[in-house]
Amino acid sequence: MSDIQQISNLVSELIKQHGPLLTQRDLAMILKRSVGGLRYSLCKGTTPAMVCLRSCCCRIGRGVYYPTDQVAKIILEQGGGE
Repeated sequence: MSDIQQISNLVSELIKQHGPLLTQRDLAMILKRSVGGLRYSLCKGTTPAMVCLRSCCCRIGRGVYYPTDQVAKIILEQGGGE
């Protein structure tokens, strides 16, 4: 399966489960981390995946959200920061 097919499959699966934007709680569940551990990794982490996740987040009001398509791409390319 090509990379584009893998990304589109993952994106469609994540959108079915969580919608077009992921909360930190959703992202923590996908990455199998606690919310606190994810926040720490996003704040202090220097792995390429955490840097990419930090750069793609968007704030809406007081909430922090992550576009599902970009998260899927990062997970497949970087391995989710593990």
